[in-house]
Amino acid sequence: MLSVVEESSSMKQFYQQVKDFLQQGTSLALATIVESRGSTPREVGAKMIIQEQGQILGTVGGGCGEAQVWQDALRVLKEGRPRFSCVDLTGEINENTATNCGGIMDVFIDSLRPEQSAGGGLAPERVANLVLDVYEKRDRAVLATVMESERTEAIGPGCKILITENGETPGWTSDSPAVKPITEAALSVLEDGKSRRVSVYQKDASAKLDVFFELLLPPAEIIIVGAGHIARPLSQIAKIMGFEVTVMDDRSNFANRARFPEADRIIVEDIEKSITEIAIGSSTHIVLVTRGHQMDQAALLKVIRSRAAYIGMIGSRRRVGAVFKYIKEQGITSDLIERIHAPIGIDIGAETPEEIAVAIMAEIVKVHRKGQAASLSEGRKRPVA
Repeated sequence: MLSVVEESSSMKQFYQQVKDFLQQGTSLALATIVESRGSTPREVGAKMIIQEQGQILGTVGGGCGEAQVWQDALRVLKEGRPRFSCVDLTGEINENTATNCGGIMDVFIDSLRPEQSAGGGLAPERVANLVLDVYEKRDRAVLATVMESERTEAIGPGCKILITENGETPGWTSDSPAVKPITEAALSVLEDGKSRRVSVYQKDASAKLDVFFELLLPPAEIIIVGAGHIARPLSQIAKIMGFEVTVMDDRSNFANRARFPEADRIIVEDIEKSITEIAIGSSTHIVLVTRGHQMDQAALLKVIRSRAAYIGMIGSRRRVGAVFKYIKEQGITSDLIERIHAPIGIDIGAETPEEIAVAIMAEIVKVHRKGQAASLSEGRKRPVA
């Protein structure tokens, strides 16, 4: 019988759990969706851990498909060898069959054993430490897992290589015939921004490797600038969705632990000063919901050239227009202004603080997933054109 131990809210927590299990001497099967076709319940990269007792962490979709993976994982645990599990959900839907999504998932099930290298590579605990170090430093990297190999003894199924955005491969030397082509493919995956399965050939084409490249990105974070009425439900929703939450305001009676118990960080300081000092990366989402347009535009000038994945600003079209006019006068070019989502949020007719918070988070999801829902900013008149 399947039993859920805990469902991880982030890949960082997931790999921490992997490390903890390995340190406790627990052997694991690690199931990863490496390719999908059609409609499937989970995306490529979704993971599930299976312990020898049958307990699981995470999910690859639930239902009979996950039950199949679970059965195959128990076989991997028994035999100590990786294997594929092809989950076919294209069957007919009727009263006598389980509900099917209509797609096919290829799931690679890896064998992780404490203090034992996999496929001629690094020990699983060493790999987990490398991945956790990437997340801790908020770097970007790719974890390559060899699933099948032809005519090569050096690298076999289950072997893992971590490739940093600088092309470094900790624990590996570049003179290995397979490391260079894997590194080149990994950097391409990093540029594209999407995990995927790739066939990799050694330089002399003597061996073909079937490799899954898993994109490792810093944990998504949201910086809420302004701790008013909208900030409270926004912080709660963002936390539920797995974001690291920072709330920033210059008023301690607004920005405090009593009002934001779920926030990871609360900064009470001059907004212009604190937004300048905080680290902003490619996984940072900035939401400006201050009490006045002067504060918005001051903060906006500090972050508009940053690598932030999303910058949104609340306000009526009149207020937004005034801010844009001001920052253009300060030398901000139209292409930078086009980055700003203002008025903020998806057009759902939101009125209450809670509804506006939902609209904002929906827009952030839209940007991340490249969705098609209409944003309020798409209909604005752009005085900076």
